[in-house]
Amino acid sequence: MPAPLDPEEINALMTAIDEGRVAEARTKSMDAIPYDLTSQDRIIRGQMPTLDAINEQIASLFAVGISGRTRRTLQVTSAPAVLQKFVDLAPTLANPHVLAILTLGEGYGCGLLLIEPPLPELLLGAALGDRKTTAADPTAPHVNLTVVETQVLRRLLTVFTESMRRAWAEVLPLQPAVLRFETDARMASIAPPNDVAICTSYEIEGDVGGRFELVIPYAAVEAAKARLVSPPRASGASDQRFGHALANELEQVKVELRGILGLAAMRFQRLLDLDVGDVIVLNADEGSPIPILVEGRQKLSGLPRTSGGNLALEVQQSLNAPPAVADPIAA
Repeated sequence: MPAPLDPEEINALMTAIDEGRVAEARTKSMDAIPYDLTSQDRIIRGQMPTLDAINEQIASLFAVGISGRTRRTLQVTSAPAVLQKFVDLAPTLANPHVLAILTLGEGYGCGLLLIEPPLPELLLGAALGDRKTTAADPTAPHVNLTVVETQVLRRLLTVFTESMRRAWAEVLPLQPAVLRFETDARMASIAPPNDVAICTSYEIEGDVGGRFELVIPYAAVEAAKARLVSPPRASGASDQRFGHALANELEQVKVELRGILGLAAMRFQRLLDLDVGDVIVLNADEGSPIPILVEGRQKLSGLPRTSGGNLALEVQQSLNAPPAVADPIAA
């Protein structure tokens, strides 16, 4: 293929660029982008439907548990999970009325539970028997929890951590639990600022209303990334009815059984000369077991017998018996 410019045209163009008569062209694709190979940034694309299904299950289990503890009619819904860096969570951490540090289990690190006002007061009031407290002022000044309120709130959050454990059981063996409560966001650092966090919001509606947010490091669940981005699977508890029905159908299938008394080899001419009354000597002993074939494959072994005046086979080795192993010394 000929060159689009001849040498003279190329020299003239380069001379014009050197003299400044032609500006040097730079496209956006030519701009260099610095990249730090030692950074902990992770490129995460796409949705995680299994993670969203886990969060929905957490919301359902927590709604049942917290309704029983507070004797209130409550519904809990979860929003789709959002991925963002911990450095971007700093403004959020400064707002919650209550901030709980969770352990996710040995080897999985810690998580955060951000409970926004007025939800803590409403839950505490319902748990302590106050049936009249249905609203609170979210702009009220922050009040530190008493020892009794801290213990009651910890027991209420145990319902949430147990819901997390049950919902994650099919994917990761998390063992979440409440470690402590913090009022200073600077004391709630659980991961480096550039690490990615999975943030899930939960909304409580009904007799008590409010919002809280669960934050867990992406590194804690990265080992199960393939499971999280795949479509959610059915529960591991399989329905036994289908298995029993299939087994019953298989038991009704008819199969062919044949017993081989022995084998003999002869020339084709000898086979043509056979007549009635001739005796063929087989290669099997009279008292040795004979193979029993099921649909053409040897599965059993037995001995020839008679039963009720009919020829029969007595099974000596069943299908479930392990195959016989030859003695290497005898061989």
